[in-house]
Amino acid sequence: KVKFSPSAVLEDVQPIRSAAFHPSGELIAIGSNSKALRVCSCHMLSDSVQTLVRDDGCQDLPVLFKRNRHHRGSVYAVAWNPMGNVVATGSNDKSVIVVGFDADNCISSTTDREFTFHQGTVRDLHFHDNSTLLSVGGGDNLLHVSDVEKGVELSAYSGHTATVHAVTSHRDSLVSGSEDGTIRLWDRRSKACTRVIGAALGTQGKSGISSLSLNNFGNLLCASRDDGLCMLYDIEMGKLLAAFSPHTPVTCRSVQFYRNPRYILSGSYDGTIALTCAEQVLLNPEVNCTEILGTHRDKVTRVTWHPTKQAFATCSADRTVCLWTAREGVDD
Repeated sequence: KVKFSPSAVLEDVQPIRSAAFHPSGELIAIGSNSKALRVCSCHMLSDSVQTLVRDDGCQDLPVLFKRNRHHRGSVYAVAWNPMGNVVATGSNDKSVIVVGFDADNCISSTTDREFTFHQGTVRDLHFHDNSTLLSVGGGDNLLHVSDVEKGVELSAYSGHTATVHAVTSHRDSLVSGSEDGTIRLWDRRSKACTRVIGAALGTQGKSGISSLSLNNFGNLLCASRDDGLCMLYDIEMGKLLAAFSPHTPVTCRSVQFYRNPRYILSGSYDGTIALTCAEQVLLNPEVNCTEILGTHRDKVTRVTWHPTKQAFATCSADRTVCLWTAREGVDD
């Protein structure tokens, strides 16, 4: 049985919507409704650090960098580039802010760049490479592609008919998921939509896409939906392979494959955090392959795996972000 327990917590005065581990795993960037951007240390995940400072047995996440009014509105999305020297944030103030970051000294290293081409809330961010940023949201329902080094928008992909909640990529393929119930695959070279995957499943009907995650090989896509279902697709064939329900039938807000793609982490508006064995789901979708790892006191808004350790972070409307570490872990 897989077991994880909370090891560190950060509390805010308002709901926390987003968090992203630095590629090194030593830092985590956190965005909240309080408009703040924080970068915290993850040193407590080191085996050599055992000190506990809270009554609940958790440490407080040490804040190494903070901007109280980083945005004019709530911070909905945070992402690091692969090199770890740029952190980007998106907000309901309709902007994306890109910060050059010196991770060794935890200070901003360049003048910020601000992109203001979105017409609604920026819901998700993803770095395709060190300088190419993908951003999606509402208002225009577009997938925007920007060069963060030059500070320019490169292109915008149109086709979705409602708010775009999720974006990811693999090689030359970009993938977006929308409230319109579809997932679109885009060729970055031709800028064309190469496939539209409908979210309908039998009598369950259409439901909005809330989150996307590709496995390490880029061939298997997990999409979570507003009705609580999670869908596994063969991305190359555009074929639905299986569907599973790791939580109660409310929005499954966030999913992410583990580095061993057998496992999928998910967080729900019912407050639960779950781990599902994708391998078992594909073999027998009728068997329960999900374990509930823990809970928050309110909606879970984001889950994200640590890049190297058996640990993950969860964000919640209960105004906390929590780091969880394995007592009995998963297979690497």
